Amino acid sequence: MGINLNKGLILGVAGGLTVFIIVLIIIMYVNSDFDQQLINQVDSGVPADKLIPQIDAEAEHLQMNAQKNYESNLINNNLGGNASNYDYYTQIHQNELKIISEYENDQKEFAERQITKEQFLHDIQSPKQYINVMNLN
Repeated sequence: MGINLNKGLILGVAGGLTVFIIVLIIIMYVNSDFDQQLINQVDSGVPADKLIPQIDAEAEHLQMNAQKNYESNLINNNLGGNASNYDYYTQIHQNELKIISEYENDQKEFAERQITKEQFLHDIQSPKQYINVMNLN
């Protein structure tokens, strides 16, 4: 009986781990899509003037999602005139917009070949992680 229990436990853990890894790979693939496309386009020699409008559109998409989150937080938390909560959510929103702007600038610098691919990947790591955590993409 102990052997069957151990086999079941091992199979359960292995199955759970497999599902977790698959979900993690999917999340990483979906979230890295725009930056990977940008890297591929820069590597293939697409001029910056063709890439900048794509970067602007992506940044606008992130800004709209940040605005939706901000409005949702204000409505869902029913602030009812509580200025400290309003200020808190406003500060979060302003920080999100600042991070999106920095992220956009990093993308543009890379598209204009002002920084290397390695520097680009390093520079976008923190803002991209924040954008993913805040579910702005």
